[in-house]
Amino acid sequence: MASPTQPSENSPTPDPDATASAPEQLSGKVKETYEWWNNLATINAEDPFWVGALKILVRLVGILVLLALSPLILMGFLMAFIVAA
Repeated sequence: MASPTQPSENSPTPDPDATASAPEQLSGKVKETYEWWNNLATINAEDPFWVGALKILVRLVGILVLLALSPLILMGFLMAFIVAA
């Protein structure tokens, strides 16, 4: 049995190359997703009125999703409403 201060021979050691590229992979995926969402919600001159209105709705949904994913901003809004009331 191995001592608690030394890792056992069966414990996997992380590959430095794999962990170094993980943040890059994540940031690349986030960038691709944002660009896809931005292209989806961009209003073009040739779009009919109803498509433009739908794209505005898509943009608003995106803003709501970003707010929902950011608890610190939501806590700030909550505190602002408590202070204002």
